[in-house]
Amino acid sequence: MSQCPCCVKGRIKLDVGGTIYTTSELTLTRDSESMLAAMFSGRHNIKPEEDGTIFIDRDGTHFRYILNYLRDGGIATDALPRSRQVLRELRNEAIYFQLHSLAQQIEKLLK
Repeated sequence: MSQCPCCVKGRIKLDVGGTIYTTSELTLTRDSESMLAAMFSGRHNIKPEEDGTIFIDRDGTHFRYILNYLRDGGIATDALPRSRQVLRELRNEAIYFQLHSLAQQIEKLLK
């Protein structure tokens, strides 16, 4: 896998809807079927902002759950929000990022 130009030093700085996250290429590509894996696989030309961040126009609040899911290879049910509304919003984010297992896990909690 060729390294994308935005993550030469191993860390990637993301601006997700105005919230800044620092993570790694390994984390972002952990789920090979996800949109994030496709974005950071080196196959796409990602253009960082002037400050070096990669902007993703999504909900920054929910993205922490996405990162924790990728970092840990899953997420414990008790680590997810309790609010059904927030769970629905997080499910939408999981679907957007093509994290099918996370979306299914949330769907089960919503039933």
